Order: sequence, then C-alpha cells, then structure tokens
Amino acid sequence: MLMEATEYEQEITVAATIEQIPVLSDLIERLMGLADFDSRKIMELQLAVEEACTNVAKYAYPGKGGTIHIVARVYDDRLELIIEDEGIPFDPTIHIVALSQDDAKDRPVGGLGIHLIRCFVDGMSFEFRDGKNVLTLVKNKN
Repeated sequence: MLMEATEYEQEITVAATIEQIPVLSDLIERLMGLADFDSRKIMELQLAVEEACTNVAKYAYPGKGGTIHIVARVYDDRLELIIEDEGIPFDPTIHIVALSQDDAKDRPVGGLGIHLIRCFVDGMSFEFRDGKNVLTLVKNKN
C-alpha cells in the first residue's frame, strides 16, 4: 500500500472548555495557511471544529474536567483533523438533525451544530476506540 506523506502535522491537548476554542482555531488557521488553503475553507473548518469542541466541552464530561486532544495533518489536497476525548460516548455521525421550517424563535434549542459540521467539512467519521471518542473531519483544498 502506498502511503501519502503529510506536509504538516501538529498535535495539541487542551482542557475541554469553551475558553480553549481560540487556541484550536489558531492551530487550524496556521496549518491551513501554511498549506495555502483559501480563507473561506479555513473559516469553515474553524466553525466546524468550534461546534464539535463546544459539544465536547458542554456534554462529554458532566460534573468533571476533561481534555480534548487534536491531531491535525495537512496533505497535498486536504486537511485531516482528529478530535479525541475520553468523555461520554457520542457518535455525531448517526445523529439525525430535523431541520424545522419554523421561525427561529419557535425552533427547539440544539441540534444545529452537528448539521453545521456536516455542511462545513468534506468528510466526517466517528469511532469509539480504547475508551475514546474519535471524530475525524476532512477538509479538501479544492
């Protein structure tokens, strides 16, 4: 099997808090900028990661602190971002989002974050492995 070499790779572990989202956004911007992704694609992936990590921060570790581990790899034509946490198992890829035609004030709160993630990435997969939620997001360059 031919392996594709990565151009850039970075790993980071942060506390699973909303306050750490800018740190993750900076990482994405730096790596994607080095690989010449356009600003729209960078912003889309930043929003997807913000949604995913906000969900981890709010729901994965009820009543206790935890961490989010990110591995980001930039290949010639895409960025692969792996988000890991040891919180409550949750597979966002099987979550069904029922979009309502109601006015925003009449819609139930929640559920749109997963829909936004799907809209902003080109690939999304989930695995629960070794006691960890492992969410992989892919953003293509073109």
